[in-house]
Amino acid sequence: MTDREEQLKRIIRQMLQPLRDIPLDIIIEAITDGCTIWPYDGHARKELERIADLSVAGINARGIEAGRPNEVGNYCEPFVIEAIRQAGGKAQTPLTKGGKRKASGYPDIEAEILDKPFYIEVKTYNERNRDTTQRSFYISPSNDFKVTKDAYHLVFAFCMEEVGASGGKRIYKAKSCTVIDAHNLSCDVKYEFNSDNRRLYGAPEMIILRKDYEV
Repeated sequence: MTDREEQLKRIIRQMLQPLRDIPLDIIIEAITDGCTIWPYDGHARKELERIADLSVAGINARGIEAGRPNEVGNYCEPFVIEAIRQAGGKAQTPLTKGGKRKASGYPDIEAEILDKPFYIEVKTYNERNRDTTQRSFYISPSNDFKVTKDAYHLVFAFCMEEVGASGGKRIYKAKSCTVIDAHNLSCDVKYEFNSDNRRLYGAPEMIILRKDYEV
């Protein structure tokens, strides 16, 4: 093994050491153009409570049908958006730095409540996994990130319970709603290696066998 190869291996080993307990406000400031997360200071407290009430009422009016539990959170987002509007605020899919509306990734909702900006992430969980170490919050840097301004960052977390089934899908309703200030949310960084379809499927020297079949 050459010195260069050994050096590269040593660098990779160092890179793979996970970073732990990084506050979200530090992460956001680092991966944006210095955007700040404001610590929640009580602004619009009554409005936030009404938004929680309206969100749960909307969710529970019919329940949420989902084939898999991890789909439930996505279906809750429109109810939170509608609740914010009913409470007198503004809410929409966040506008990226490049001027596009982007649904995927953090955060889920861009809002204005009592003339101040909020970013809101919608999460769901059940009582059984509430205190587990199951990973449930993700944020990835992007060249067209969805956080473009100083704002409060909140998480609306709904505790969901399966109440029945319909047409092969399960029906869920919300038992509670917890509103969380994400300013000091502690996050870890876990590195990964990845590749793409072109490199995986398109390298003839790597292919051992390929057979085509009629379908």
